This record gives sequence, C-alpha cells and structure tokens, in this order.
Amino acid sequence: MKVKVGIIGAGNMGKNHIRLAREMNNEFEFVGVFDPDENRINTLGLTDYYFKTEDELIEAVDAVIVAAPSSLHKRLALKVAAAGKHLLVEKPIALSAADGQEIVDAFANTKQVLQVGHVERFNPVVLELEKIVRNEDVVAVHIERCSPMDRRISDTDVVYDLMIHDVDILVNGLMSGANVETVTSMGAKVYSDKFMDYVESMFSFDNGVIGSVVSSRTTESKIRRIQLHCRNAYIDADLLHRTLTISRKTSYTLDVGYDPAYRQENVVERVFVSNEEPLKAELKHFHNCIVESKPAKTSGKSAVKSVKVLDTIKEQIY
Repeated sequence: MKVKVGIIGAGNMGKNHIRLAREMNNEFEFVGVFDPDENRINTLGLTDYYFKTEDELIEAVDAVIVAAPSSLHKRLALKVAAAGKHLLVEKPIALSAADGQEIVDAFANTKQVLQVGHVERFNPVVLELEKIVRNEDVVAVHIERCSPMDRRISDTDVVYDLMIHDVDILVNGLMSGANVETVTSMGAKVYSDKFMDYVESMFSFDNGVIGSVVSSRTTESKIRRIQLHCRNAYIDADLLHRTLTISRKTSYTLDVGYDPAYRQENVVERVFVSNEEPLKAELKHFHNCIVESKPAKTSGKSAVKSVKVLDTIKEQIY
C-alpha cells in the first residue's frame, strides 16, 4: 500500500526526506512540499510539486513529514493532528516537554501514527547494540558525540544540536528497561556568551547502571562512539564508521605439554553491521506503522521522555 506523503520544510533535513520519499516509490507517493522560501523549491527543481500553503499540503496527503525549524514543530504537529493525518516530525518533538506532551495528547485518541525523527535509533550499529545489551550484564555506558562547530547553527546549544541523539539512545534504547534516577551536568561556552558548546552529563539508573554522555562542537574531527562496560565483555561501537566489536573474557587454556609463553585473555568478536541508510530505515518504519496500524519505535511518548531529560540538563548548565 502506497502512502501519500507531503513534506513541510526543504532545508538540509527536508531535502533528504524529499529525496528518499521520491526514491521509495513502493512505499510512498510523493505528493509535494511546502517551504516559505520558494527559491529553495526552484533550486531543487520541485516547482511542479510546490504547495503555496501548509494547509493545502496537509489536506492533499495521508501523511506529513515536518522538517521545519524546531520552534515550529508544536504548531505544525497540532495542525496535522487536527486534520487527521499521520505525522513524522523531526527531532526534537518540541522545545519543551510540556509542548511535546501536548502533541502526544493530540494524537492519543486518534488512529494516526505519531513518529519522531530520532534517526540515530535506526543506525544499524545502534540496532545491533540494542539486541546485544539484552543478554549482557551492563555496568556502564559511555557515549561521545563530537563535531566541528557548524556556523549555520546559530539558534541552539549543543544539548539540542547533538546531545539529544545520545540521550535518546541511552534512555529509550540501551536502557529502555530502566528509569533515570539522577542526572548531573556541566557545560562550557566556547563560541558565544549565549550557548553551551561542550556539555558532559552523568546518569544513574535504578538498575545500577552508570551512564555518561559527552557532547561537543569544539573538535575538528567527528566522533560518534558508544562504549559499554559489561561484567563479561567490553563493547566498542563506532556509529560513524559503522563498526562494532565485542571483547569477551574467556577461560581458554592451551595444553601443549609445557608452560606456554603467552596466555589467551579474551576473544574479539566483530559484529556484522548492515549498510542501510538510517533515514531510509526510519521512513520504512514510518510506512510500516501506518500500514500495519502499530505504534512507532520512536514514539511521541519516548520523545517527550528524552526532552524531559534535556530540560533537566539545561537547568543544570545555565
């Protein structure tokens, strides 16, 4: 079943959604796009798909993808809910937990799908990690996400720019079966007097696991790394290069008739990771949820949970 989809926002993220919605013609019928900057539409060669208002676009489709600035998410999401259409809204769901909850409530008594674009949850490395941790006795999780400063981003801090990805991975993915007990955060302003560009947060969970998240836009190299310290293994994941290794303790001994000069200390497993584009996997999930009438993995409820944590972090660092 094809789903008629329209996209609001033709910026950097919107362009990727447009590309995939047009490519994935087994899942979607790309109906059109709305962006207040008509020059963007002309540049993309989408004049024939241009809607002059967001209302006209919403009326013409079954599902809407909102890739507009975060400050517009609440207003647009509520409009999509009132129109009875399915919604994939880019992260964050809203700029506060209260606004996010209002969106969740608007979809609560409908049959429409509400999915939030936490695309890193569809990174094949993260998908494999979520499977692996179910069978491990996790002691601690350490996540780093570091990048050079993107000068195009001038309206938000590193918490909502980068840390949001890893808070979601931590609280809704790897530690989804536990509750956050405490969060302690520190930050530093580097490029302006207004926004934090480096933040570290420490978490404790009610199952005893310790978590730490480092987010920085002060490095010249990109780092996307997750390390899990487990009772019987150490797991190292690189989200950027899509590698995943597990070092396991062993009780292996070598009997050669004499005392060997070495000892086998561990076995390293290199886990196969698919090369599917995370955003494409996210859109496939959105389609399947609509067709099969099932809730999204990155639901509004889980997104609000992440925003509540972010609200706490921001209170601590400012």
